[in-house]
Amino acid sequence: MKNYLSITLLTLGLSLGACQSNTKKATDKTAEKEATACVSDCSNCSSKSCETTLAENKIEGAGIYYFHGDRKCKTCKVVGAKAKELAEKLNVKFFDVNIDQEENKNLAEEFQATGSSLYVKHAKSGKIEDLTNFAFRNAINNPEAYLEKLESTLKSES
Repeated sequence: MKNYLSITLLTLGLSLGACQSNTKKATDKTAEKEATACVSDCSNCSSKSCETTLAENKIEGAGIYYFHGDRKCKTCKVVGAKAKELAEKLNVKFFDVNIDQEENKNLAEEFQATGSSLYVKHAKSGKIEDLTNFAFRNAINNPEAYLEKLESTLKSES
C-alpha cells in the first residue's frame, strides 16, 4: 500500500512539474515572438510589447535587416549582435527578422532571404545591399573588418 501511495504521489508531482514547464516555455515563446516582431529602436514600445511591427513597417526607411531562423549558430548570433550594436551606435534602425515566423514571410520574400542573412537598405535610393557573405566570413575571425564594411556601407549612399 505504501508503494502504491508513493508511486501515485511521484506521478502526480512529475505531471504537475511537466505542466508548469510547458506553460513557461509557451509563455517564453510568445514573449520572444512579440520581441522579434518589434523594431529595436521603436519609439512606440510599451514595457514588453511593441505597437509597430515589421509587418506594418515593411521595408520603409534605411536600416540593417538581419534575417535568421528559430535556431542560430554561433556565427549567426555574432553577426546579429554586432550589427545591432553598430546600428545603436550610429542611430540606424535595426530589424531582427525571424523568417520562421509566419508574420515575417512577406518581408523575407521582399529581400529574397531564405536563411540567415544581412542586408543594408539605403534611405535615399532605396537600394538594398547584401552583406551576407562578407558578414558571415568575418564576424568571428575578423570583426573589425566586418564592422568597418557594415559602417561604410551604411554611410555610403548608392
